[in-house]
Amino acid sequence: MKFMSQLPEQLRSLRRFPVPVAVCIASTLLLNFQIASAVAWFDRFEGEVIFASVAAALAGLIVALWANTRPLSAIAGILASVLAAMAAALLEFSHGSVIGQDVVVVGGLALAMMVAAHLRRGATIESFWRFNLQLGIAAAMGAVASVIVCGGLSLLLQSSRYLFDVPIAGSIYEHIWVTGATLLAPLFALAMVPADVEKPFVVGAEPDLLERAVSHVLNFALAPLVLVYALMLHIYAAKIAITANMPKGEVGQLVLTFGIIGTATYMVAYPWREVGFRPVRWFMRSWFWLMVVPAILLTLAVGQRVSEYGVTPDRYGLCLFATWLAAMAVYLGVARGRIDLRVIPASLAVGLLLSSFGPWSATAVSIRSQLGQFLQVLGNQNLLVDERLKLDPPRLETFARITASNDHLLSVLTALDNLEALDRIGPAFAGLEDNPFRQHFGDYRLRTVLGMYGLKEISRERAKHSEPANGVESGNSIALNFDSGRYDRLVGPLWFNREGQINAGAPDSPAYSEVEVGGLPVSFSDPVLTAGRGSATVSFNLAGAIKPAQPIANSPMLFPAHEGRERGMLILVRPSQLASPNRADKFEVWILLNTQASDQPTRSLGSP
Repeated sequence: MKFMSQLPEQLRSLRRFPVPVAVCIASTLLLNFQIASAVAWFDRFEGEVIFASVAAALAGLIVALWANTRPLSAIAGILASVLAAMAAALLEFSHGSVIGQDVVVVGGLALAMMVAAHLRRGATIESFWRFNLQLGIAAAMGAVASVIVCGGLSLLLQSSRYLFDVPIAGSIYEHIWVTGATLLAPLFALAMVPADVEKPFVVGAEPDLLERAVSHVLNFALAPLVLVYALMLHIYAAKIAITANMPKGEVGQLVLTFGIIGTATYMVAYPWREVGFRPVRWFMRSWFWLMVVPAILLTLAVGQRVSEYGVTPDRYGLCLFATWLAAMAVYLGVARGRIDLRVIPASLAVGLLLSSFGPWSATAVSIRSQLGQFLQVLGNQNLLVDERLKLDPPRLETFARITASNDHLLSVLTALDNLEALDRIGPAFAGLEDNPFRQHFGDYRLRTVLGMYGLKEISRERAKHSEPANGVESGNSIALNFDSGRYDRLVGPLWFNREGQINAGAPDSPAYSEVEVGGLPVSFSDPVLTAGRGSATVSFNLAGAIKPAQPIANSPMLFPAHEGRERGMLILVRPSQLASPNRADKFEVWILLNTQASDQPTRSLGSP
């Protein structure tokens, strides 16, 4: 106890929040350990761990603020904080890598933190307003302190490196900034959280600097601008009513931003509701009534997008905000204009947290809606029978071509992928010969073979995995007797081995991973050889020729281009068993090019 009494007041104040402090310390140690050891398994879960830590710290702080204003024992308060922190962390982990839902939970907990200390009958709105002003200052000062300390340390290290040639590992800077963000900033902010939650804020006759600054911003900037923008939205609504044209899709985000800024302005302006300038007083009396028409615009805009493209988490959030605005307008009418300021953050917190889990959540509703869109899009094109794909030919490449040419289907697949629900369309592929959901593809490859990256990326991916493309077996050669009249350029010779080393001009010349021959860049990544730049690129899948361990007699071999099929041909000479040592494992290559092809400008290949 004597030791605690000798600590600065800021550090002693942290005793009020043991659970948030413990979460901050644990997350700091874990993240620094990950940086130091580069643990591969942690990379997959790093985002989830960060969001879970933030949510746990906020939940522990909420319960601590609530418990500190009630006659609870210290043990009961700590136990309640621990349980709340565990529940918040588990909720975040349940979302997987769907970051949008993680952000929603953090937002809901931040709003709940604003009212936690004043959820009781005896609390006054004036003390609630003052507490949140100080809470905002504490958060801002925590961020500022972290930037100053971490920036100062980084500057000192950089100066030592430049002035005295002291070797500084790059990971040191990561340790500094991670520690600042996860430990220094939160602890500094927690130490500044006001202990006296009952002291009210009263507009004084001689306001201090902060009070004058807030008053001037409200009277001369925020309130007038919000009122002007409200007028613009009402004029736009009148235009829609007169012209009978539905609102544009972008109006949803505009109304959302306007509503958030206006509601925040309403809360900030509360102490000046009677003494502020006329725009502020008029704004405080009419704000939620002014949002009725924009809420209708928002509902129309979102309803149109949902009817055409289904529900997504963004549209779900816009619908939730429109519902909240309608509820607040009803509440304002019932309360006859005497609104309890605590209702605003409390109701928003409840709405956000409820939307983050369960079958009614944004993720669950969006997945069901997008699966319905998937079946609807394919059904409209007569490509489904009993909810299974009916394709001709019944191969995955047929579906990929449909995806690449149908923006609606591509948007559905992208939405499902963002929701980690792409596997939910697996039953529709049951009748395909090369069903990708039976082959346990990685995320990138699955998106590629479904056509989400376009047809060119499909060709590259199939070449890497030696799969058939466009009906031609990868690595298939044709007779050397062919018409070369359409090719106007010959590049070579090149030699390469299976390790990816390329020799240009002679088999014993210096080996590189990429060379340039006659102005043409050439690289080899087993089993694909690529030549050219940008849209003039041609590639050749050589898996069938270079994979066998022993040389085969049918040499030379001719390969049509895998990418840029009309623009290139490759002649490959296998190494002979009697070859000299410097070319015993090297393949000789010549490339024929058609520089006059429509999709390959001659200038992109350089000079011969």
